[in-house]
Amino acid sequence: MTRLEPTSRRRPRSEAAPGYKAGAFGHQRTGEWGRLRALEDLWDPFTEHCLRQAGVPATARCLEVGAGAGSVARMLARLCPSGDVTATDTDTRFFEDLATEERITVLCHDVTEDGFPVGSFDVIHARMLLCHLADPALVLAVMSEWLRPGGLLLVEDLDMGPADVLPHPVMRQGLHVAERTLGLSQGSDLRLGGRLQALVTDGGFILGGTEVQPVMIGDGGPADEFWRLSFAQLRDFQARNSDPLADELDAALSLIDDPDFMDLGMYAVSVWGRKPVQPTG
Repeated sequence: MTRLEPTSRRRPRSEAAPGYKAGAFGHQRTGEWGRLRALEDLWDPFTEHCLRQAGVPATARCLEVGAGAGSVARMLARLCPSGDVTATDTDTRFFEDLATEERITVLCHDVTEDGFPVGSFDVIHARMLLCHLADPALVLAVMSEWLRPGGLLLVEDLDMGPADVLPHPVMRQGLHVAERTLGLSQGSDLRLGGRLQALVTDGGFILGGTEVQPVMIGDGGPADEFWRLSFAQLRDFQARNSDPLADELDAALSLIDDPDFMDLGMYAVSVWGRKPVQPTG
């Protein structure tokens, strides 16, 4: 199959979230690779379940947008043994090794500025990407152009709404500080998961399904390590900026390993749909 290359920059004004690369979870931050790997341990089983539910053709040409540490690109290559995968990110340092694997192409690519030819892909997947963008609806519209008619879109994001009603004030405050820090430092919207289905249907996709997974904190599961590393990275970011809220994050971090603590921290939301075969009237 012919390797796909990104088209020239298509929009003079980037819609990327302000300051993302310099934010608390920028790829250059110490510990970010480990945090992304912890996210994979937490979310990959849910992602694979949803991809199988949605129905990924064995011959599909797949695009993984915002590939992070690369696990979903490998997953797609496994699910599509007669297809191929293009894995992209604005910073590919954590999955450069995928370039040596058969049927996987690695590209440095900004979804808000760079393009692909119309109808390039059968499947597009993005996890924890839209929540970091200033205009997710615009990005979904662009992704629709890259899909062939009838092609599959699967997007996944979190919803931190449960943090508002946590009975443990230390964790409730810690999660609110985390949400505020990411919002201010890189423009992230950690409630976007609750609007994800509407974004997909409003974008003209035919809804295929929506699944929601509760994510606990303090139950000894894979989410605990994800939150440990996330709180630690946010705490260090706050401390570098002389923000007293670093103490709030320290307190929440300590609570994770308290044997008397366990609660719902967020929802993981997956939504999939297909591009109409005929243009909608």
